[in-house]
Amino acid sequence: MEKNLLKDEIFTNLPERIKELTKPFSGRDRDIVFLSSMAVFSACLPNVYGVYHRNRLTPHVFLLITAPAASGKGIMEKSKKLIEKIHDVTIQGSLAEIEVCKQEQKRNKKEKITCPELEIKILPGNVSSSKIYRHMQSSPQGLLIFETEADTISNMLKQDWGNFSDVLRKAFHHETISISREIDEKFFEIKDPKLSLVLSGTPGQIAPLISSQENGLFSRFIFYYFDEPTFWKDVSPDGDQMDINQLFENAGDSTLINYNKLINRQTPVEFKLTKEQWAKFNETMNFAVSSLISIHNTEILPTIKRKGVIMFRFCMILTFIRIEDINEIGNEIYCTDDDFNTALAIIKTTIDHSIIVSNLFKEVSKVQKLNMNESIIFSQLNKHFTRKQVLDIGQTMKIPERTLDYMIYKFIRVGLITKVSNGNFQKL
Repeated sequence: MEKNLLKDEIFTNLPERIKELTKPFSGRDRDIVFLSSMAVFSACLPNVYGVYHRNRLTPHVFLLITAPAASGKGIMEKSKKLIEKIHDVTIQGSLAEIEVCKQEQKRNKKEKITCPELEIKILPGNVSSSKIYRHMQSSPQGLLIFETEADTISNMLKQDWGNFSDVLRKAFHHETISISREIDEKFFEIKDPKLSLVLSGTPGQIAPLISSQENGLFSRFIFYYFDEPTFWKDVSPDGDQMDINQLFENAGDSTLINYNKLINRQTPVEFKLTKEQWAKFNETMNFAVSSLISIHNTEILPTIKRKGVIMFRFCMILTFIRIEDINEIGNEIYCTDDDFNTALAIIKTTIDHSIIVSNLFKEVSKVQKLNMNESIIFSQLNKHFTRKQVLDIGQTMKIPERTLDYMIYKFIRVGLITKVSNGNFQKL
C-alpha cells in the first residue's frame, strides 16, 4: 500500500494555512490529517458555491478512512478542532436567540410565538430521528458529522425511523429532503441541505454503512484505505516536542474569523474554474471513464463520475483556504493552477483507494460470517493450503479436529475457499 500515499508534491504546493497543519506529520499520518482537515474545512465555508453541470454545489464532502483497529487512523481527531469554536459560537448565539424569544413569549402570552430550533455545527452520529431533521432545518449553512467509529453511523441506518442512507445521498447533491410521519403528525422538508462527513472505521465497520458498490452512498465518499501494521511510537514527553493540539486550536481561531466574514456577506461568492482548467478536467475524467468502459469494469463507474464532483469541491476548498483576507474578494473567484493540479493529484490517488475498498466488500461480507477463531486461522493460511496445515494451526490453539474440519466446510460454504483435490484447498 506504500505506493498509495498521497504524492509529496501535493504538500509542496498547498495553501500555507493547511500546509502548516501537515508539517509535523509524515506518511500515513500526514495523509490522514490532510484529508480530514480538508473535509472539516468543507463545512466551514458558508456563502460559497460553484456551478457544476448546471447545478449549484457548496464545498461539503464525505470522507471515510478505513484501516484495521489500532492502526493510527485516530489521528484524524485533531482536525475536528478546526470547527469546534465555530460550533461553540453557533450554539451560544442560537441559545441567546432562543432565550430572547422565550422572554417575548412570556410578555405576550396571548400571541402564538414560535421560537427557533437550536442551531449547531457538529451533528453527533448518535442522534434521534426527529433531531437530525430539526438540526438540518435550523442549520442553513450546513452541518458536520465527525465520527471516529463508523459503526455509530451504521447503527443509525438500522433504526426503524427511516432510511438515513437516503438522507446522506440527497444531502451530497443538495437535493430536497422531506419526510412525513403519521405517528406524531410531523412533516419535515429541508431544501438545499448541506452536510459534510468525516468518518473512520475498520473494514468490518464500514460494510453495514455502505452495503455494496450498487449503493449510491458508496460513490459519494472519498475513501482512504491502508492495511500495513504500525510500529510503536515514542509516547514520552521527549518523543514529540510540538503541541499538536495547540497548532490545531490556533488554526481553529483563524477558521472562525474567516467563517464569520463569509457568513456576514450580503451576497455569496461564486467559485469558478478557468476555461483551460475545465478542458483539462473534462479530458482527465473522460479518459478515466472510457478506460473503465473498455475493460468492462462498469461497477465502479458511478464512483469515478462522482469523483468529478469531489474534485470540483476540493478545488473550491483549497481556493478559499489560500485567501488571506476574505474581505478583499468580490462576488466571484477563480481557482489557481496550483490548487487545480493539487485537487487533480488527490483525486487520482483516492480513485485507487476507492477501487481497493470496492474490492474489499465481497471479501468483507464473507469474512464477517466468521467467528474469532475462524478469522485467526483463515488469516494464517496461504493462497494454497492443505487440511494438515489447518490442523497444525488449530492444534496450537487447542481446537478439536472435528471443529477444524467444520471450519474448512464453512470456508467453502461462504465462498472464501475452494477444494482443489482431496485435502488440498485454495483461497478465492
